[in-house]
Amino acid sequence: MPTTNQLSGNRSHYAHAIAVSGNDVYTTGFENQIGQWKCQVWKNGNFQYSLGSGYSYGNGIAVSGSDIYVTGGGYVSSPRNYSAMLWKNQSDASTTLASNSSEAVGNAIAISGTDVYVAGDDNNNASIWKNGTALTLNNASGFPLSCLAIADGNVYAASSNGSIIRYWKNETSTDINITPGWYGFANGIAVDGNDIYICGWEYNGTVGIAKYWKNGIPVTISDGIRTARANAIAIKNNVIYVAGEVQGANNSSDYATVWENGVPTTIGFVNSRALAITVK
Repeated sequence: MPTTNQLSGNRSHYAHAIAVSGNDVYTTGFENQIGQWKCQVWKNGNFQYSLGSGYSYGNGIAVSGSDIYVTGGGYVSSPRNYSAMLWKNQSDASTTLASNSSEAVGNAIAISGTDVYVAGDDNNNASIWKNGTALTLNNASGFPLSCLAIADGNVYAASSNGSIIRYWKNETSTDINITPGWYGFANGIAVDGNDIYICGWEYNGTVGIAKYWKNGIPVTISDGIRTARANAIAIKNNVIYVAGEVQGANNSSDYATVWENGVPTTIGFVNSRALAITVK
């Protein structure tokens, strides 16, 4: 059964990421306030605090001990400026990872030991920041990163430009070709042993088809009749979990969906999406 956050009833809210620490579930996204968006953090369905000034929004969240890390973006309209942000807790000083007039945003976050990694976009380039410092990636231009994973001391991230899905293991990139003439999107990444999984979807000009790629080999998980998108992926005990959405019958509204080894289960109500997933 869905669990509903206790939110202000007269404003729109958007959840973008989830993290689990012990028995606590943390979520970040933003509240659409009058005249601005505001990044917020929720714990076990209850509002905790807001982050950022002006327009701000959370795209990724991670918890290490008692510390809560959020990445996302900020926006100022005059003069126009975008900022990729990293926030630690409510009261600690924030870190501006990148700032420019075109596009800068943090999209995903992961923690390995004492190191905090953020993946995102700096002026339409693939960008990974380690403890606030940008790493050098090859073939980064035109591929803003959408997802991030850490495994065995290696850093993995993925992106797409419509015709190519590109992922990185540390600084080195590998390309995955999508179906010729279609458009492809990479939204999530997970690593299990020596296997790299990337989830997303392809658009054939009529229908979106949810897929994941295992070491570059595509696996289709939707029926190809109703548009579906895969937004996040996680693996545990050889079970592959994918979160996304599937369009209802007769091209009706989307419904949040989780696939378990390719078998879909609707988990949301009308006009819902699943954007993040974690397993314990």
